[in-house]
Amino acid sequence: MITDRRTSFPIFMLIVLGLARTMVADDTQKVAEILLNRARTLSDIRSPNAPAFQLNLTFSFTGKDLNTLEGTYTEQWISNSQWRRETVVGNFRRIEVGGLTRRWLVDGGPDFPQDASHISEMVAMLPARTVQLEFESITESDSKTRCAVTKSHGEKQPKHAFCFDKASGLLVAHVAPEFLGNRFADYSCDYGQFAVFGDYWFPREMACFLDRHKKIGAKVVILSPAPSLDAALFRPPDGAFELGNCSTTPVAPQPLTTPHPKSPQGVRDRSSSVLLWMIVDVKGVPANLRVARSGGKQFDESALATVRGWHFKPGTCNGEPVPAALNLEVDFRSNR
Repeated sequence: MITDRRTSFPIFMLIVLGLARTMVADDTQKVAEILLNRARTLSDIRSPNAPAFQLNLTFSFTGKDLNTLEGTYTEQWISNSQWRRETVVGNFRRIEVGGLTRRWLVDGGPDFPQDASHISEMVAMLPARTVQLEFESITESDSKTRCAVTKSHGEKQPKHAFCFDKASGLLVAHVAPEFLGNRFADYSCDYGQFAVFGDYWFPREMACFLDRHKKIGAKVVILSPAPSLDAALFRPPDGAFELGNCSTTPVAPQPLTTPHPKSPQGVRDRSSSVLLWMIVDVKGVPANLRVARSGGKQFDESALATVRGWHFKPGTCNGEPVPAALNLEVDFRSNR
């Protein structure tokens, strides 16, 4: 009996500690969800009961030649199944139109500035209500702000952070991971100068940073109700790619057959990485491949040639295959 008591005590304590950790995790999840839902109630101008609107903003960023480039973003929104977004930088134009089960994308071509492609994500601010997030911790970044940090599930799903103003509950920052070279860096967007729009508070100024270096700044020019919008705006644009428009959490395409890329012959530094953008169709075949971030001309060509031969499990919405856009990192470091 003495032996039993000695062995049962630490087991009991382990059970208690395990329950305590579970309770802490449950509390963290609940607090994070309360913070996020409060921010949605305050600022989600795309919520199911929100009125139709038109949003126009101007933005600027530093181009490849270190010159300042300027652009415009326009969004017309009636509902989650009827909207249009257009981003323009010089002669480059990116258009996205959403329907009930499909959306259509004119992606601006391979030379469309990568920084400008972040605009629609920056303006969206909040994750979709259908996205399931697991939270790991609540942190106090300063005396005025608290942040909810998600759990990491390896390289495929690194951490995000959503930061809220303690006094108002407004979302003032969103930190997301961005692949940079051979590592993930923090891509953070800050929101400020909130003003009333109907029953909501929406920021008039936004700025995004990569590892604390400013990448893009934007200002809202127009945010107004739009009770009547031309139906022609929501027709699929000429030459657009068709994608799934999923009202629930979509499942991204997954590589199945993945021959290794070969490093180019005669290249002194045989290490590089190339970021490709593509559409994976309902049969799992990659199409419309583009280089989103170059690793050098020869590496780009090798990556494109290799991934054209890959096969994927197609993306799905409610279990049904749908065409889906995908960013894919091709790493040549393991082939030296």
